[in-house]
Amino acid sequence: MTLASHRRNRARLLKKIGHRSATCGTSAIGTAQLARERERYLLSHAVQSDARHEIWSRDSGKEEADLQWNAAQQAPVVSFEYRRIPDETISYFHKPRSTSGVRKICSLPNTLKMWHMLAADLIVAQHQPRPHIGDWKGRGREWQIDQIVLALCSRAQAVVSADITRAFASVNFDAVYELPYLPEPLIRRALDYRSHRFIRRERSEYASDVFRAVRNDDVVCNGICDGVLEKSPSGLMEGSPASNAIFSVLLDDLPDHLGEGIQAFVYCDNIILIAPTMSCAQRAEEALARYISEHRAGPFEMRSSVAYVSERFEHLGYTLRRFPGLLPDVGIARNGWLKLVDRLFSEPRDVDDTIKWLKASYSRCHQSSLDEFFQIADRIAI
Repeated sequence: MTLASHRRNRARLLKKIGHRSATCGTSAIGTAQLARERERYLLSHAVQSDARHEIWSRDSGKEEADLQWNAAQQAPVVSFEYRRIPDETISYFHKPRSTSGVRKICSLPNTLKMWHMLAADLIVAQHQPRPHIGDWKGRGREWQIDQIVLALCSRAQAVVSADITRAFASVNFDAVYELPYLPEPLIRRALDYRSHRFIRRERSEYASDVFRAVRNDDVVCNGICDGVLEKSPSGLMEGSPASNAIFSVLLDDLPDHLGEGIQAFVYCDNIILIAPTMSCAQRAEEALARYISEHRAGPFEMRSSVAYVSERFEHLGYTLRRFPGLLPDVGIARNGWLKLVDRLFSEPRDVDDTIKWLKASYSRCHQSSLDEFFQIADRIAI
């Protein structure tokens, strides 16, 4: 079989799983049929073959991936078995957060990464997220910014900006076993961090920034980082293809815990609430804090602020605000300016290339904000 046929087979099986999930209801027969479809997907050589090619392409480029895939096809056709995934040693490194502290990014071995990728496929095929969920197939960063702009055009007066601190690391993994989308052995052998060993490795491009990030997070005592750097990853592994999908499912019921008239927007661990009045926004912030602290997969902690929509607030690299009687203004957040400077100074580039990058990375910005970028890029280039 060709790679294209493997890809078609993978898409066909996922479509069938999605249809079965939407129509089987809670009957014992329908549940059993869905379980068989999931099993067929996970153990399909064609599915595994296509997923491995996708991983090789991301790691080494398409040309090298094609060579690896062709070599793999010469071996006997034996599918991997998710019930017998061996204990893996996973390397991880620290990456400074854009705000404060560090993230523990896991570098999964290729076969384990394949299982995480297939787990994400199954979740996306079976779960229908509610409108507030972004970071989903067909609901990228720009899509959610468009939804927030529409919300700001309504009677919105105030906004709650929140982010869950150490969101993935704080997940009580037992809650993942309650999700109905994955076989229990796959969760236990592939996704559960408690089934794996971890080894810390430094990434040279981040090493010099890590201690500063930890210090800024107020956890340094007598020059020692309070064990933050020494602790292995926990909860959902950052760097896993499945973690974002799982976390989105966990926050799918958020609107049920907020008051009427509150429009919620969730993108991974970033949350925006749009309210018709300042008092409604303050009550929504309190309700959000209760929801986060009492969550079945938590408890979690969050940072939040409340402001009128006429004040700039940040989300996903953009700044947004709306003055009464005017259309919402969309600009570029501080980290976008820092990326521009870093891009121009770390490696000299043609201004036209930088402009293309700006338009691709911040396509929802108003032209006035892009013009400021272009002027700075021109001055730096000169």
